[in-house]
Amino acid sequence: MAKKKLRATEVKIEKQVLDSWTIGGTDANKLVEGEWRKLYEIKKGIIKPDDLSEVFPVQLGIYTEKFNREWFEKQTGLTVKEMPTMMSKDVPFARANLDGITSDDAVFEAKHVSPFTIKDVTNKYYPQVQHYMMVTGLASAYLCCIVGNSMQKIFQIERDDDFIAKLLYAETYFVSMLKADITPPDYIDFDSIDTNTKIEGDVELPTIEWFPPTQH
Repeated sequence: MAKKKLRATEVKIEKQVLDSWTIGGTDANKLVEGEWRKLYEIKKGIIKPDDLSEVFPVQLGIYTEKFNREWFEKQTGLTVKEMPTMMSKDVPFARANLDGITSDDAVFEAKHVSPFTIKDVTNKYYPQVQHYMMVTGLASAYLCCIVGNSMQKIFQIERDDDFIAKLLYAETYFVSMLKADITPPDYIDFDSIDTNTKIEGDVELPTIEWFPPTQH
């Protein structure tokens, strides 16, 4: 199993409570996609999160996760350890709901996708796996995708410290707005963000508790 000491620790808090103040991999995707206000309103309880219990592709992905992991192990010779919810030891709001960690010290993320979306799958989930590498301190990730009912495709994604620095700044900014009850704009262009970006417009935002990415 994983030999590298993780920069994260197991956390046992009710999911609904944890989700209200922490940032996970799916949240990272939403921030990069620009959906700051929707994410803010979900975490504040203003709107309910999307109900995925009746969304067939989502439930299929959950159902096939075990097979996806086992097939990966068979094809690669690696083993995957299932992991509990983890919190970063460095960034108090950063959470990772990992599908696993491989025996060569990489994040394992399982997906079940359509043949029509496979060409964009690494871009779609790039923020999520980079967030997980930031939380754990690991240097690579396997994005393991069952494609329709025809094949499994494995993408190895390396840690991108430049992207993590930008993502961490965006996450820190968002959490600061969450703490200060400052509603973000409807949409924020992630590509336009840098560490000098002032997102909230005319509203005075308290000093951001900035966590330098060099620590992760």
